[in-house]
Amino acid sequence: MKTQMRFQKILSFVTLVIAALCFVYALAFLTGGLGNVHYYKWLNSETDKINATNFTVAAQSFVSTLVIFSIVFILVVVTLFITASNKRRNYYVTNYVSIALVAVCALAIALYIIISVSNIMNLFYNDIAWEAGTNGGLNYADQFNPAYPIDKSPANFILGYILGVVVILTAVVHVLNLVWKVKLMKGEKALLQGGLVKEVA
Repeated sequence: MKTQMRFQKILSFVTLVIAALCFVYALAFLTGGLGNVHYYKWLNSETDKINATNFTVAAQSFVSTLVIFSIVFILVVVTLFITASNKRRNYYVTNYVSIALVAVCALAIALYIIISVSNIMNLFYNDIAWEAGTNGGLNYADQFNPAYPIDKSPANFILGYILGVVVILTAVVHVLNLVWKVKLMKGEKALLQGGLVKEVA
């Protein structure tokens, strides 16, 4: 039981850090090359100069939504500490509810991140007009501004996939830890009942 209790304490703190990383990722998503795309969409006029409208709308919506989801995720993880799920020897209804909420919330956010990142990456590489002489001159090559270079590195997208997988694993580990906890509690209860029967005999 001591090993499991130590593990549940570490898991609770790690989950809080992961929830915070979701928030940080949301704020950092539109940085670097991705952050410069909007300059071409609105630069000097109301004309979308590189066909980036779909990408910009999807990316900004993703960031806004993930910020809200991340805050909710952080608050849900905090319930682990409020219900003492990080240090309680025996779990009660509130502990089960808290852990279930964390697992469901983590899974939902992970799926949202992976699906959204996939969609945005597709728009970034396939919807934006990159090549010179295309889209009636409204493309990145013809409209290039050295002050606002766009890096086509997939780093931000890869980080999103990694984060999504990590969050999914977090949900899985919480469920497995709960199963482990229940088995240990049942075993401990059986031992106590066995000892009580011997004392009565």
